Amino acid sequence: MTTVNWEREPGEKVEEFVAALLLLKHPHGNRPTPSRGDRGVDIRVWNPDGYDIYQVKRYSRALTAKQATSVENSWDTFVAETLPTLPVRSWTLVTPWEPSNERLDWLQQLTAGHGIHTHWMGGSKLDGMAAENPALVEYFFGDGGQRLHRLMADALQGGRDVPQGAPGQDLLQAVIARQRSLAAALNEVDPFYRYEVQIRSGRVHEQACDGDLHSPVPVAWVHYRQLDADSYLLMRLLPRCAESLRLRPITTSVQLEVPVGSPEQQAVEDWLRYGAPFHDVPGIVTSVTGPPGLLRSTGPGRFSFMIPTGAGNDRPDLEIRMLAADGTVAHTLDLVDVQISRGVDGPGVWLSGTDRSGVLKFQVWLNGPDRNRVNMTLSSVVGKTSADVLPAMQMVADLPATTGLVVAVRGGRPLTSLWRPEESEVRASPLPGMARWTVTFLQALLTVQAHTFHRVTIPDLDEVTPEQIGELIQLARLLRGEEVRTTWSQITMTRGASGDPPPTDPEFGVLLTSQVQVNLAGRQIVLDDFQRRVLYHHARPADPHALASAQPGDSIHLVPGSSAEATIAVVPVGDHPG
Repeated sequence: MTTVNWEREPGEKVEEFVAALLLLKHPHGNRPTPSRGDRGVDIRVWNPDGYDIYQVKRYSRALTAKQATSVENSWDTFVAETLPTLPVRSWTLVTPWEPSNERLDWLQQLTAGHGIHTHWMGGSKLDGMAAENPALVEYFFGDGGQRLHRLMADALQGGRDVPQGAPGQDLLQAVIARQRSLAAALNEVDPFYRYEVQIRSGRVHEQACDGDLHSPVPVAWVHYRQLDADSYLLMRLLPRCAESLRLRPITTSVQLEVPVGSPEQQAVEDWLRYGAPFHDVPGIVTSVTGPPGLLRSTGPGRFSFMIPTGAGNDRPDLEIRMLAADGTVAHTLDLVDVQISRGVDGPGVWLSGTDRSGVLKFQVWLNGPDRNRVNMTLSSVVGKTSADVLPAMQMVADLPATTGLVVAVRGGRPLTSLWRPEESEVRASPLPGMARWTVTFLQALLTVQAHTFHRVTIPDLDEVTPEQIGELIQLARLLRGEEVRTTWSQITMTRGASGDPPPTDPEFGVLLTSQVQVNLAGRQIVLDDFQRRVLYHHARPADPHALASAQPGDSIHLVPGSSAEATIAVVPVGDHPG
């Protein structure tokens, strides 16, 4: 096993190794990147009651006067620049040299009077930590890199070394054991990443490109390799600590090939300028560095750029506001599934999000050379509820009347304006007209939902006839208490068993009641608590002789009398006409 000879190793390498030891011991710790000086902080580890601060020095022998002055300067900088701005519970000086009692007393006097715990972590503690992490020692001071490459080559053969002709259960156990041993070997040798190795059935090009990026912990690298016609290898690298990607970077150089003036060129330019994702763009991998070792295949392919899962989790919740003519807020939509990215080349920012129903998607390009750009896309509403979808549709319907759209902190300050009145292409979009009609339909569904315990969802409008849509909108008006005036041409009634004689007047009023029901793409919803009533104000028999001689159960045909007016109403069951 490789050991650390602190005195012979270069000081910069020692500091890097010690920092890696501490960061791997405290996976949520970080190593700040100072813009000017380190403020007396090399590593900081958050705790609920304050930060633990570590100052790493390369000194492997007793401190000289110059080195002691350097420690004093680091402490003074920490007290002046970090302690007033950061909740700190401890400060630790870390050196490969094990301090003498005299130097411990010196440190105690130097750091006294500030209300925090101070320590000196010396060589014996570092030796113990190094012994617990031989992979890190091997990587920095042995041939860990070459060993890692050899094991990665073995991993690429995974799935082939399986016993042929074994019984099903034995074969399954052999596959499981093979995969576990591969992952265990890789985890043992790589100090910065954990490995998940799977062999799956299928073809790589048929898999969702981001399906294996989602994980409870960050994923640094996902690699697919087709093993044969029916199976492929999946390998995921999970960082062991928050700083793994800085301690052992993974870089890829790609040359993208896009025709001038093509949509692919615009997509790549938006990525460079704003950080906007692009998909399925042709190009060539020219080099790969860092882990995962031998997985450095180069050559042509098609490339997509995606926003990492969990990126920007520390940002505030956002919303889209629509402004009325007087500057007040007419509509507000919460933004969810928000993604934000920054341009590679320039100050541009790309922002994406949807309303809570997932129906209206916003994409925003900010800080461009001309002005901000916004794109709104409506997706299918089928199967969703009107209450969820209506706020988004109402905002789209009212676009022609707005004076601007604004991105803001939810319930707080505006961040940026997305659109101004002079940008007429927003108003010229066909979306508002379509949305206005949809709002009327959604409001009708919402009214029906208010009067039934059945879940009323939005049907596929391709499966609903215009007549059914008109009936639904009319029913909603009736349920809101309106009376609908209409005309009629004839009705057919059945004479009941009542002993009352038929009317003898030339014309008379007729009131018919029926069950209230809604037909949504073949789904019948009955409103049991209501009756549909139609009053035919002036009716007469089509054949007066047939009316006079009609017996119970006979059909009677009526036609309009002096007018063809009728009134339709929906009333609760039990109500009687006044």
